[in-house]
Amino acid sequence: MGGIGEKVNTYDVYLIKPKISDKDEMENFKNEFLANNENSMPGSSDFVNFDDYKKWLKHTRAYEKSSTVPVEGHVPATTYLLKRKTDKKILGILQIRHSLNDFLKQFGGNFGGSIRPTERNKGYSAKMINLGLKKAKSLGLNRILITCLSTNFSSAKSIEKAGGKFEGMAYLKEKDVYVKRYWFE
Repeated sequence: MGGIGEKVNTYDVYLIKPKISDKDEMENFKNEFLANNENSMPGSSDFVNFDDYKKWLKHTRAYEKSSTVPVEGHVPATTYLLKRKTDKKILGILQIRHSLNDFLKQFGGNFGGSIRPTERNKGYSAKMINLGLKKAKSLGLNRILITCLSTNFSSAKSIEKAGGKFEGMAYLKEKDVYVKRYWFE
């Protein structure tokens, strides 16, 4: 594998729900974000704040059904890991939200995700979106909203590469930021 920015074979990846056997690799994934001075991992169901992998795994599974969503006001969601076939390395994480509440309709969208710092700008994000769209369809979702910060040019490029149609911008007053909104039909 090459360095950051080098294009790689993105067909060598797949999405899978996290399992107990992913514990060590998930810890490596988290540590890479923290070492890169990133204290959040979008799409990870708050993994950076869990010290116990089994509790986090149980937390993500609880989100899969509306009757067990652990946080009031949140929507059901399924979490997937983007893994490389050759070495089973976790390259990214994707949360697919099964529906949209008022906040998600404006700012969050159906997908939340991130790629580990050393694997960014290699085409994995667009591939993760495309694989996620297939998973979303199997969950009964036909219209998908994906958003990104207006300053996140890499994410915007990945969303556009995956086929997202730009709708416009929304202003999130609480954080004083604009988000770009993209739709997939």
